[in-house]
Amino acid sequence: MGRIKRKTILFVIIIFTLSFGMVKATDFALHKSSETEFCISCHSMTIPYNDYIKSPHYANQHGVSAQCKDCHINEKSNIEYLTAKLGGIKDIWFETTGKIDSKEKYEEHRMEMAQTVWKQMKANNSATCRSCHDYDKMNFDKMSAKAKQQMQIAASKNQSCIDCHKGIAHSLPKVKSDTFDINELKSGSTAYTTTISPLYNNQDFASIKAKILPYTQFTILDKVNGAIKIKLNGWQEAHKNLLYAMEGKRITDAVIRGLNDIQETGKTYYNHTTKKSWKELSIIAWIKSTPVTTNINQQWEKNKFEYESKCAQCHQKVQEHHFSSNDWPAQFKGMARQAKLTKNETQGILKYLQYHSSDITNNVEN
Repeated sequence: MGRIKRKTILFVIIIFTLSFGMVKATDFALHKSSETEFCISCHSMTIPYNDYIKSPHYANQHGVSAQCKDCHINEKSNIEYLTAKLGGIKDIWFETTGKIDSKEKYEEHRMEMAQTVWKQMKANNSATCRSCHDYDKMNFDKMSAKAKQQMQIAASKNQSCIDCHKGIAHSLPKVKSDTFDINELKSGSTAYTTTISPLYNNQDFASIKAKILPYTQFTILDKVNGAIKIKLNGWQEAHKNLLYAMEGKRITDAVIRGLNDIQETGKTYYNHTTKKSWKELSIIAWIKSTPVTTNINQQWEKNKFEYESKCAQCHQKVQEHHFSSNDWPAQFKGMARQAKLTKNETQGILKYLQYHSSDITNNVEN
């Protein structure tokens, strides 16, 4: 009987020791796999790491450096902790199978991966961010006037950090854009420009001050040795050297200063509020090689993402329908300067906002 008891006790001790060892080993592995050094051991993770070391979350005036786990693993929730670990296994699988093993492949899937993280942060109300950035511990009086105003509004609503602060530690993903060179179009085709491009009076490309702006519809009339002859239709207010997309709406399609082939169609419009006359124009001009698209709705999605991600970093998003198409240019000018947008980004996002403003119900479609 004694021998049986001793064997039982020995067996229990062995099982306990093995179990304890497995628990400790698992705990060690889980914590070790949370370290930044482990995260960047995968080649593909060096891409977001290079973004991170250029951000304030890596180096700042306080000398506090957030590690990968501080942003991506909510250790206060066992379920979210394990979910994050399973997500890490998925990333390892993607690395092993070659899905994100190059910069090109990584960029192709960056939006998908970013949206997964943003969704998680939205669901837990940015729990990992709040481990450092707690509304209750913020000294609003040490913030700039604009930051104080916006942060107090966010605090009053207990708003999730990720609503406004995308692209803080990693580069923002780029929305896929179905663009191609204008030379791929045939005569008679209709498309939209996607960048600011000069316009000319002939195929000799003598410089003038005319230019076409992003997301302006045009029709190709002819193609001569790389020079493209196009036709634009739009409206002119009084004697301004601007071509607008619609009567009464200052949605700028082109600067027409210096163009010779400008014809009036006979259609006119009088704005009783501004006491200005408008007339419809048909314009013939030449253009060099430039990127274009036939899928304007995809471009609107691109501009919507850029507007929400870049402009919301300074303040809460102003809804597209909050202003009219004629009010948006003045309102957006300050936003574009604050967000350090390029000229193309400024013109593209502005046109997106105008086409989705309070007084435009039928947006441009394919």
